[in-house]
Amino acid sequence: MRKAFLLGTGVAALCATTISNPIKAATIDDVVARLDALERSNAKLAKENAQLRERVNHMAEPKAAVTAVAPASPKGNPVLHAAVAPSPSPVPAPEHAVVSIGGAPLYSKAPGSNPFIDNTTVTLYGHVDLSGDIFNAGVYDQGTKFGVASNLTYFGVRARHNLDPYGYPGWAAIAQFESLVEVAAVPTERAAFGTRDSFLGMETPWGTIKAGKADTPYKKATAKFDPFSATLGDYNSIMGNTGGDLRAEFDWRAAHAIWYESPVWNGFQATFMISPGQNTAKDNSDFALGDFNCPATSARGSGSGFPLTSAPEGCNDGSYGNLYSASLTYNQGGFTGVAAYELHEGTNRTGDEAVTPLSNGGVLVVPPGSVGIANEWAAKVGAGYKFNDVIGSLQLYGIYEIMRRQNTVAAFNERSRDGYFLSATQTIDKWDVNASWAHANASPGSPGTGVLNAYPVAGVPVSAPAGAADFALNTVDSSADQYALGVKYHFSPFVSWYLVGSYLRNGPGAHYCLGVSGHGYGVCGRDANNNVVAGNKAEAVTTGMTFDF
Repeated sequence: MRKAFLLGTGVAALCATTISNPIKAATIDDVVARLDALERSNAKLAKENAQLRERVNHMAEPKAAVTAVAPASPKGNPVLHAAVAPSPSPVPAPEHAVVSIGGAPLYSKAPGSNPFIDNTTVTLYGHVDLSGDIFNAGVYDQGTKFGVASNLTYFGVRARHNLDPYGYPGWAAIAQFESLVEVAAVPTERAAFGTRDSFLGMETPWGTIKAGKADTPYKKATAKFDPFSATLGDYNSIMGNTGGDLRAEFDWRAAHAIWYESPVWNGFQATFMISPGQNTAKDNSDFALGDFNCPATSARGSGSGFPLTSAPEGCNDGSYGNLYSASLTYNQGGFTGVAAYELHEGTNRTGDEAVTPLSNGGVLVVPPGSVGIANEWAAKVGAGYKFNDVIGSLQLYGIYEIMRRQNTVAAFNERSRDGYFLSATQTIDKWDVNASWAHANASPGSPGTGVLNAYPVAGVPVSAPAGAADFALNTVDSSADQYALGVKYHFSPFVSWYLVGSYLRNGPGAHYCLGVSGHGYGVCGRDANNNVVAGNKAEAVTTGMTFDF
């Protein structure tokens, strides 16, 4: 029947072709060949349609639904919060996953298809922290204020390509792009994509090597010790903070860095990082190659050189060359142990060298070379223990930290001191009750000046004039204490509410701030004209909500 049909069709086609084009007539064999090709094409299309229909049906089946898995910690960023870093040894990922949320695949690609995305998992993740704050800096012309802040809110994309099927067992290529998100504040380049931990790397059976930018091993080693991270009770008001103010030099995210994370061996893990200074100036007073920011400063931050596109006056407020950072952590049962070290080579602080008249008729002279360019380093040890008690579980942490600046005249050296930190978290069902204390010993000296916290006085405006200096900070005590107390309620492993109160006591020569390294803004001893009001007593209450995905 089929042959008869084809023969009849062929004859009709031949006749039509001969009539319309007698010069170029088709044969019956030509027509039959074309019909066979068309039939094969239709069969192929039908097969592809059937495969597509089967795939769509498979995605709609209940058994394919993704089940969210609660993380081990309610905190969402493994980079930010995993102070004692989890093992970087390869973790099996869902094979052939194309896109996932929080590590759970949304769509799994069938084997044997596009090799460029086969065995690759792409994860979208984020952390949102928004708070309302009431605070008083303890400064004569500031008073009590109310604020809304987004605190270390971020969004990221993470990819992992499993190399097992290609003959490299235990190997995987990894990449991450992470950005700060300004939920409450007006966005600036501080929130550009890739401003937070971003890297390209390779997992191997012998550890993981990465290149890009990331929190230093020194910073990450004890990050989880602080139950008030990113609040106005954050421990970086004092810990890792050499001179006070808003910049914690040893709580840093290093740019253009290379680092290695070892596997976990019997509870031990080591991490090493180097960040080349890549500075064309011998005294590290220029921007690092590829950057438009003074080294060791954040975008638009203190000493950053913003908004200049070069550093004509020099980066002389803490800019350094090479950075080296290392940590060794130990976790076994409820016990945690930490040791960490970090070195900043050739830290340029020549901006501290000046002649400053004082309101009492005296003069503070910081001569050239007395502060200068010198290495700065820090080392710390810490320990923690978690155990069950009669009402839940209790987590205790402690840190001892040493920070030093070398080859600096003692009377002007505010970068050398010791510090201590203690924290406790009592967990009762879904509630955490947290408390912490941080202490900074006095430094040998200081190159700075301050104004009296007593304006207005006769003949003086409400605020001291810009550049005012009443006394030298190296003549008085520069020790400080910070206390924090708070509660946190976990609605789920992903959503929480917190309430934190914090109090900062600055000695008469100290000028530490609340909210350093994480909160949307800091609360400092500065008046309306940015004069240093040392010895202030700052206090704050903050409440907020966090959401991890």
